Amino acid sequence: MGMGGDAPPLKTPAAKAVDEVVEELGFGLYQLVPLFLTGGIFLAEGAEMLIMGSITSLLHRHWDLDPVLRGGMVSIVFIGFSAGNFLSGQVGDRFGRRTSILLSYALIALFGFATACSQGPLLMLCLRFFVGAGCGIGFPAAYSLMPEVAPCGWRSSLSTLMIGFMPLGELIGASVVLLVDPELDNSARGCSVSTYYPSRALLEPETCAWKTLCEMSAIPAFMFFILACKFLDESPQFLAGCGRYQECEEVLQRMAKLNGGKLDVSKLRAAFDLDATGDGSPIMERSYSFVSAVDLLWQHHFSVAAFMCLAHVAKDFSLFGLSYMLPQYFAFLKGLVAGVELLVVALLALPGVLVTFLCSRMPNVSLVYMMSCSGLLGSLCALGMLQGAPVALAAPAAYLVKILAMSFFVFTVTYTAAAFPTRVRQTAVGFCTAAGRMGSISAPLVFELGKEMSGGFDVFIGCLIALLLTVSLAAPLALPKWGHGDPQADLMEPISDVKDYGSIKGCA
Repeated sequence: MGMGGDAPPLKTPAAKAVDEVVEELGFGLYQLVPLFLTGGIFLAEGAEMLIMGSITSLLHRHWDLDPVLRGGMVSIVFIGFSAGNFLSGQVGDRFGRRTSILLSYALIALFGFATACSQGPLLMLCLRFFVGAGCGIGFPAAYSLMPEVAPCGWRSSLSTLMIGFMPLGELIGASVVLLVDPELDNSARGCSVSTYYPSRALLEPETCAWKTLCEMSAIPAFMFFILACKFLDESPQFLAGCGRYQECEEVLQRMAKLNGGKLDVSKLRAAFDLDATGDGSPIMERSYSFVSAVDLLWQHHFSVAAFMCLAHVAKDFSLFGLSYMLPQYFAFLKGLVAGVELLVVALLALPGVLVTFLCSRMPNVSLVYMMSCSGLLGSLCALGMLQGAPVALAAPAAYLVKILAMSFFVFTVTYTAAAFPTRVRQTAVGFCTAAGRMGSISAPLVFELGKEMSGGFDVFIGCLIALLLTVSLAAPLALPKWGHGDPQADLMEPISDVKDYGSIKGCA
């Protein structure tokens, strides 16, 4: 069951017209607004995950957690991610990308703040599940929205910058850790709801360090929720596909105004009229059907979707697993302050995003090769973190692995968002990212159990190397390849046969 079979539905006149308008108006101020407001999901998630990984030792001393519960504190977030990813497609392809993003921010902020009130590990696990569900609902929506509002030559680059908000969130999280508890050694014993005062905790972190960290990690999501309610538009592609022509025209008018262009309203409305009457072109199904979406993916995109599920497992295990591992890894290395090292890692990830962005601007270079090279280099650098490697290599290797894991993450996500049509894009991306959560769910448990058995970090690092190597070596053989900025009409309506993918280069 591959990518053969009947050709997927042709694009409607409205969808083609919207594509042409977005291309004509080009890149400008308008695209920066959704870039910032979707990037906030990654920023909030980066801050949440780094801080949650950092407070594990505090919660361990506060509640006397065993290894399974310690790992479960983070794994439960990714179980929520998986549930949110699965639901995201049904929310986003039915109600819109904007609705998914607003719901995501609301859940992250609400349940993020609520974790500071946890009275025990079971309540903490429950609340963290809903934080993860919020992130899970938002990620596929953000991956889907950016390519739909950007001209062809900028899709990959803007997706890279959007995901680049994640290390910025980690930078914020690391700064909070450095401010509240730089050594990650405060037990927080005696902290209770009745004696807890947030302002006092900032001055005396030993009284309630983990509660303060939980509260501060939720602040970015709350701020972005307010901004997105006011300034975030729905995807014009989604609106055109649903037959909401008036709203689509209004969005494109704002795009033209902010980008300094002029919208040809008569041509756009003619396409809308043709789409509405059905003259000369098949009509896209207006109502979303989950069964139809799954059937389209199964019939035409199974092989790509299946491999991308594996790639997402590898990218989640590496990036999120490192977010969990590195606070403890740096605390283990003698002479290093955990908070300072986390800050260094976050700072170094930002130039890593810049390098990834520059790579995405290279014309006619396949995203598959970029993904493969970053994974291969990351697995090689991880060898320097093993116990048998020279001690002097430990910290530099950790820096490089985190940077390359971020690059691998970006290229994997960018390729996934480019490989599926608009009408089922969020469903497809949701499936792939939901499957990938198996990597992030298992990473904390593999780390904790491996550390318990071996007393070191080699079990986790070995699994990371194996996953990255497998995907990086197999990707060029398993995936269709296209380069950046080439003139395929629109990756939102993919070719139905693998041979066509090989002969046509597209804009990712």
